[in-house]
Amino acid sequence: MSAAPGEVQRIGAAELRAFIQDAGELKKGTLLYDGGQLLNLARYENKLFCEARGSGASPYKVTLVYSDAPAPGFKGRCTCPARTFNTAFCKHAAALLVAWARAPESFAVSDAAPPGAPGGETARKSVKKGAANAQALMKSGVEQVSTLVRELGVAGVATIGADRIEQMEKLAEGLRENRLRRLSARTLDLAALLRGQAAGVRVVDQAARGPQAAAGPPAGARRGALPSVAYANLIADLLLTARKLEKHLAGEPLDDRHVEELVGKTWKASDRKPADGLTLVEYAFSTRTTSDDFVIRESRFLDLESGRHFSEKQILPAFMAKRTEPKRSFAGEVLAGARATTYPGYPPLRLDFTDLGDKRPLDAGALETVLARALPDVGAALAALQEHRKDVFAPDLVPVAVRTDTLFARGARLSAVDDKGEALHLPDDPALEERLAGSLRDARLRALLGDVGIDAALPTLWPLAAIVEGPLGLSLLPVVEPGAAARSGPLEGSAWNAAAREAGASPAAIALGEVREELADALATGLTGLSARVTDPLAERLRDLRLEKQAALLQGLPQRPDPADRLDDFIKLYQVLEMALVRLAGATHVDRGGGAIERVPTYESVAVARPDETLPPDEVARRRAAGAMNRYVAAVHHARYYASLPPGELVGSIFPIWADGTATPTIARTFAPLGAEAIAAAEKALTVKAGRVAKLTAVRVLQAVVQHGGPARAEAAAMLGRVAEHAKDAGLRALARDALDVADAAGPGGAAVRARRAARMERVQELAKALGAAPTKEERLEALKALAELGDLAALPALRRAFYADAARGVREEAAYALAQLGDVEMVETFARMLASRGEDDREAKIAAYALGYLGDVRGLSELLSAYAEGYKPGIVADAIRAFGPVALAPLVELIEARPELAKRAAALDALKKMDDTAVAGCLLERIEARRGDADFAEKAQLYLKLADVHPHSRREVAAAIAAALAGAEGKEAQAALKAAQKALGVVKRSK
Repeated sequence: MSAAPGEVQRIGAAELRAFIQDAGELKKGTLLYDGGQLLNLARYENKLFCEARGSGASPYKVTLVYSDAPAPGFKGRCTCPARTFNTAFCKHAAALLVAWARAPESFAVSDAAPPGAPGGETARKSVKKGAANAQALMKSGVEQVSTLVRELGVAGVATIGADRIEQMEKLAEGLRENRLRRLSARTLDLAALLRGQAAGVRVVDQAARGPQAAAGPPAGARRGALPSVAYANLIADLLLTARKLEKHLAGEPLDDRHVEELVGKTWKASDRKPADGLTLVEYAFSTRTTSDDFVIRESRFLDLESGRHFSEKQILPAFMAKRTEPKRSFAGEVLAGARATTYPGYPPLRLDFTDLGDKRPLDAGALETVLARALPDVGAALAALQEHRKDVFAPDLVPVAVRTDTLFARGARLSAVDDKGEALHLPDDPALEERLAGSLRDARLRALLGDVGIDAALPTLWPLAAIVEGPLGLSLLPVVEPGAAARSGPLEGSAWNAAAREAGASPAAIALGEVREELADALATGLTGLSARVTDPLAERLRDLRLEKQAALLQGLPQRPDPADRLDDFIKLYQVLEMALVRLAGATHVDRGGGAIERVPTYESVAVARPDETLPPDEVARRRAAGAMNRYVAAVHHARYYASLPPGELVGSIFPIWADGTATPTIARTFAPLGAEAIAAAEKALTVKAGRVAKLTAVRVLQAVVQHGGPARAEAAAMLGRVAEHAKDAGLRALARDALDVADAAGPGGAAVRARRAARMERVQELAKALGAAPTKEERLEALKALAELGDLAALPALRRAFYADAARGVREEAAYALAQLGDVEMVETFARMLASRGEDDREAKIAAYALGYLGDVRGLSELLSAYAEGYKPGIVADAIRAFGPVALAPLVELIEARPELAKRAAALDALKKMDDTAVAGCLLERIEARRGDADFAEKAQLYLKLADVHPHSRREVAAAIAAALAGAEGKEAQAALKAAQKALGVVKRSK
């Protein structure tokens, strides 16, 4: 409905989205209106006015100004803090427009704009809010948090209902508006924790011991059980922060870094410290959303001059982040001579660039300097953590670059081990294992960069990047995107206890961790129930750990009659025990020189506990699928098994052995000294029409022959050159080109090879940056396709990051295809899991089926056959199975033997029809010979004839074999099968 001149257009509720683009703000506004939070609705000329209840002492003044030129629209003004972001619609303005759409009759018509309304013509000059008023609002917020913590501490969580959780969320919003940033974030985390527990879902807060997000419950945890350690950590943080701010508001000054951490401040350039002469390398770039709905885009840097860690951040409310150009990443560059100013705070120090300096490509020399600036060992990293955590308000984690050269896979967790055998644990995170595996295949670990902290009783490193050394030199590879994927939370109950024991944590650290956990349980229950029966056994255990003062303090708590009087000392004790745990949770030791560990052939920087037996590939696959074996132990079994086979068998069994990506390194090592025999086997694999992994293995075999030297070297190199130049398969071309570069890099032309590789790497990094940071889906897709067309294996880490972390599903889908195109066998198990989840996500399963077929790795065949047997996407799955080539024949025929009804599907026969007729005939002839003499052979013979009917050559050979096998056989079924075979051969029997 159009508006008369000088009036406000009437709108319907369905039109709200046309004026308010941010769905989140519209939802918040609707809730405000429905909750009766708007007062004094009024209209004057082309303006709407109201007052909105908020967390402040006075309601906010809200104005909407309507204009019909150049197009109908509303512009909002509000006195809430969101006004500083110059947004058209804060939630209060959105609520006012909701009111106008739903109930225009409730607006009083005014003769003038209300006094003080923003944007009103008669508005008086606003009165500047004095420091005393702001301080009073902060004091009120601190008091509310203290009251909340006291109530929870005394009564526990059992009485918390949904209404109280909603009050916490509103309190957190008010705390943020009154600049109590840490209290706001922690209160939101607490509300989320309690809401998840009430809903029967385990939620782990972001403020707990480590950079984690929501996690699934550990084995044995009851549904909806409160993670008490995470809860107690939050309560302790809230109380200690409130006490610190109470002293500050009473006149005690805050250290600048505490100001930044606890309340925040707009630091002017004159308040910040200058930092000149920086030489910065970005080792991580991330985008994440905080619990209070702020988007943080962050670059993490290491300064090559000092070894210090810095960060550059773009921090925006979520509604602004959608319309603001994202900060750029500096991956693959060195910012030499950069200048900046640094904010007060903790490492990594936040900086604001004033001059980016001279940019140059990140080269081997810069990476050698990174290694020189890294901490020399695990002990130095733990010392840095202990020093950092002496400040109770310091973040839980401290950034480090630490030299490590081995990953030790012990049970479900990995450990990073230095040259002394001292170990830092890595989080139990399957996504991290996937990405580390992709970075370490055919490369040697030199250092890890990330954040170190304590997870339960385990000193833990959350890695962000790795420096690895491959055949062509050093590389810096991101291994995880903070916020891009869920991470494991702190382990709870028996889960962390078992993990700590398995990982080799000290008995003292485990005992102290158990005491803290029982104290956390007591706090969750409520200090009203804290009795000597609870405290005396715990105090005795503290004395066993020589913590006499802490034991005495604990035993004295039940003697205080008022439970509220117990809270401060309880939290003080809990915090002191955490600091003691940081000191006790030292590095664990891995005996690198003994016979108890074994290096993983596929990953030279990874070691595992030496297996007592050697398992065949099918058993390894079964245990992997059941989650009972990690990829590194599986790789050891594969290497042992294939190494035990004689070369003749490997040559004669290209399928399925050469089609198993885990067998590739062993096959290459075995064939390296065989010269002409190796070249003949590789040529055989390369000429097969399907089965890409077998061809990738053939290239690796040729590379091994070249590097081994001898008379066959020249012929192998020539064959690699033909593949690199003429192969239609981009993955094959890339692998062959890399193989030639590795061989040539050690010779006289090494300098030219390195120069060419550097130029190509610069292009890869340019596209990888665009893929990771471009603001639109279209730009990222363009970069992704360019990376795939470039056909360089150095693009694999960027493609994996896009597959795991990109916000757009279309980009993730194209990344999956690009990874398959480049022959990334590290993704096989991930794709197989996606296909196995076809009942939950049909689109992802379809992507996985295509990718598995294109890769042709035998490890993916089983899941494809299972999907085919279920009738899932029969055309797509049949094409994927066919793409495997000969390796799929025997398993497919075995499946059809077990499920004869599948032979009625056109897709099954079509898959066989598109395979080589000689291979089909050979497979069926082997089955006839193996089944000959079985009681049901006649029945199976009819099936074999039907399958052989797809090829004339196959039909005649199979029919002849069946006729010979059934000659002289008696019985109705045998005679029917014999007659069918004779008919296929064209034999017509005359009547008597």
